[in-house]
Amino acid sequence: MDKSEIKEKIIKIIENADGNIKTDEIYELLEKNVDPGRTQETIRTYVRELVNDGSVLIGSSQKGYFKIKSRKEAKQAIEYLQNRIPKLEERINELRKSWNSQNPNDKI
Repeated sequence: MDKSEIKEKIIKIIENADGNIKTDEIYELLEKNVDPGRTQETIRTYVRELVNDGSVLIGSSQKGYFKIKSRKEAKQAIEYLQNRIPKLEERINELRKSWNSQNPNDKI
């Protein structure tokens, strides 16, 4: 199964899910035709690519992925992502700070 076929299957799985669906459930429904890695990052990467190329409306939350069908769901998906930004910025800043303190002649 190639990447585009896997993405098409993922779209169908999410569209047919009854509410939220977790990555491990998507993996099982794909019949293990894709190597999800230890954290199933492959599936998450494919979902991000689908959203980023504008081909489908897929939201995410701590409960899993879902097909966005309403304005309210779109807003919830956006808010979930926005709420993650401060923690990501904190990690970025800590990595930068640690690198710079350990590599004073090669700061980033």
